[in-house]
Amino acid sequence: MEPLKLSDELIADLQNAIVNHDERATEPGVAVQYYAAIIGYMLAQQSYSTEQKKEFLDQLNAFSHHVLDDCNPPQTSGGDAAMGKWRPGDS
Repeated sequence: MEPLKLSDELIADLQNAIVNHDERATEPGVAVQYYAAIIGYMLAQQSYSTEQKKEFLDQLNAFSHHVLDDCNPPQTSGGDAAMGKWRPGDS
């Protein structure tokens, strides 16, 4: 199977399609809810058993976590107090 072709352009196109139906989807949190609802809706339309559908949904959830981990830059601890950060008023 060929890898998915995920891109910022694809995500923008999908979000714009949803915005055409609901302007609230300009907010990323609303758009993500639509994506999740679409997944549930599409799975519900399949002829698999409920157990198979839920198993597939669990696999999709794990896949989503994997994509999140791959695309989310690592966070550094310490915030503004990290070494090398200077703020006005620091002595």
